[in-house]
Amino acid sequence: MITDKYDWHLTFIILTAKGGISMSEKNIISPLFRIVLTVLFVILSFNLFIPVSRGDQAEVDKGKKLFQEKGCVACHSIGKGKITGPDLLGVTERRDEEWLKKWLKSPDTMVYSDPVAKEMLKEYLVPMPNQGLTDEDIELLIEYFEFEDSDKK
Repeated sequence: MITDKYDWHLTFIILTAKGGISMSEKNIISPLFRIVLTVLFVILSFNLFIPVSRGDQAEVDKGKKLFQEKGCVACHSIGKGKITGPDLLGVTERRDEEWLKKWLKSPDTMVYSDPVAKEMLKEYLVPMPNQGLTDEDIELLIEYFEFEDSDKK
């Protein structure tokens, strides 16, 4: 039983031999440990309300703008079905980040060496052109894809 607002108790429920339940209370938490647990609980509670993201909204917006400026929207949609190329909704779940980076960097050479790229070429019949993306461009596009994937769930 809690006697005041600073007195913490841990209640143990013990099944008795007859199948009934008996309860006992023990004050087993030291004052310093109480403070540590409280701080940890508060920190973890706040983290539940922070959206999970690799970056900030400005990077997502830059990635979206790049997606449009490079003409990706001519062949790809995000959540609206296949066009000339695959629908990119869920692409960060279907492919790991390293594969996506290699693909976005040089799709024109991956169609000769990568089994997944070969299958996509068979399915869509049109190879994805090399857009000459920088490493920063690729990071922004992946950031945008991840945002879209998490936003549409």
